[in-house]
Amino acid sequence: MARTKRKTNPVIPAAEAPAQAQKQYRAAAYARLSVEDSGKPGADTIEGQKALLTSFIESSSDMELVALFCDNGRTGTDFDRPQFEKMMEEVRKGHIDCIVVKDLSRFGRNYKETGNYLERIFPFLGVRFIAVNDGFDSSNPLDIDSLDTSFRTLIYDLYSRDLSRRVKSAKKARAERGAFLSPYAPYGYVKDPEDKNHLLVDAEAADVIRRIFQMAADGAKTWQIAAALNGEGVSSPKNYKVEAGCTRTPWRSIREDNFWTGNLVAKLLRDERYIGKTVYGKRSRDIVGSTHTVKISRNDWVIVPDRHEAIVPEVLFEKAQACMREYREREVMTGGGNPLKRKVICGVCGHTMQRDSRKNASYRCVMKRLNTGFDCSEERVPEADILEAVVDTIQVYAQYAVSIDRLLQTRQEQRQLDRKQAQRQLQTLQSRKAQLDKRLQDLYERLVEGEISRESFAAQKKALTAQAEEITRMVLELERKISGSDDGSSAVIEHFKSYAGIMALTREISIELLHSVTIYPDGRMDIRLNLADEIEVVMEALRRESCTA
Repeated sequence: MARTKRKTNPVIPAAEAPAQAQKQYRAAAYARLSVEDSGKPGADTIEGQKALLTSFIESSSDMELVALFCDNGRTGTDFDRPQFEKMMEEVRKGHIDCIVVKDLSRFGRNYKETGNYLERIFPFLGVRFIAVNDGFDSSNPLDIDSLDTSFRTLIYDLYSRDLSRRVKSAKKARAERGAFLSPYAPYGYVKDPEDKNHLLVDAEAADVIRRIFQMAADGAKTWQIAAALNGEGVSSPKNYKVEAGCTRTPWRSIREDNFWTGNLVAKLLRDERYIGKTVYGKRSRDIVGSTHTVKISRNDWVIVPDRHEAIVPEVLFEKAQACMREYREREVMTGGGNPLKRKVICGVCGHTMQRDSRKNASYRCVMKRLNTGFDCSEERVPEADILEAVVDTIQVYAQYAVSIDRLLQTRQEQRQLDRKQAQRQLQTLQSRKAQLDKRLQDLYERLVEGEISRESFAAQKKALTAQAEEITRMVLELERKISGSDDGSSAVIEHFKSYAGIMALTREISIELLHSVTIYPDGRMDIRLNLADEIEVVMEALRRESCTA
């Protein structure tokens, strides 16, 4: 049964309670609607949520509406949402200290992540959280640990997972029957106007595809093919689709300066749909609702041959694959151990810079060779300079980790002392509570035996009950303090500490730690490390903790 919020002290009547200055919260209303939720009869709407939340906040004497955030068409199974992230940024700046949602499902459908926000993140940031229709208010300590709240978030999570499984099963069954399920036709094809799950050949684009395969089969490298197409002014797949009037195409997500690249050519050369096959299930979301996908083993793909007209003969397709394999094998033999492989990025165009492996190896951007419209610098950057900068950056973060570890150890020792003190206080309170229970029992017996009047009994019971309830509240606080768990930062810290003595960058360390090195024309290097953000989060948390201590 859901708990109801209590507006007044349960022991002292509202009329007798001492007057206190009421805290004023700077409240943000947060509304969310997923694609699956919209368009259904009786379904929720963004406007309906906004009206409800605005009315609730404006009618609350302790809140002021300072912002409204809406994520329309966003899943609730993860928290990777633009408006949610914007709201949390305002929270971290101290502009918001209360978040109001319609119900817990509008906030999130992931049981673990939702619980993490309610139990750890929001309390740490000092944020009050209210789910209006669920009667949840984090200012009431009982709501945080409420079985009803936990049950609701678990049900929302299970519902999303079950729906995802059913949708995947239905799509796989259709794919096994040969249906083309992608919302976009690949370059070289258009969707059949009479059957959206069937492909028809686009003659103009198909000629380009045939030429690409023939050039690859004749031994041309992918970047050479791309340079030739760009030099002749052949429209890239994105530009071609847009010029044809397509408004929904995955090519729109590629850079606005879209043109032919070696990676794009390689992707087309590997596409089995050009020999008449439908292919489904190459990638899958690793978490329900997440935008992140993982590769699936080819053994688990759904491949159905002869479902549409082939653009290239299978013999030509296989010859092109053989040439590409030969080229990749040579590349592995010459540069497989390169720690900076695919990690060095041009700061002007955003593409991977090419390594010159001759004496005194260096990196430079070659995009001008592919497209003369680029103004990237072709100046070579010594590989040794990049490696030195990366190693220095790793050492800096490793030293951060060492310092943070010392602070965390000190904090842990203090927490141990606090817990021991809390345990002693808990024992004292439990003893007092037992005494009060005994006094209440004696009081009842005296009433039954006629030793005291009902009026005297009621007055004494009220006083004893008030004391008992206050002790119960204090016991709950102490139990929470004693059982409080440490955060998961220690694993990140230990990870970086292990690299404190690094002297050189290996391929293994690069894969583990290095995200990218972006090089700008003025010589600046922007080095991004994996998990570096986590280190900075821990540092910021420790800084805030020291400021409030």
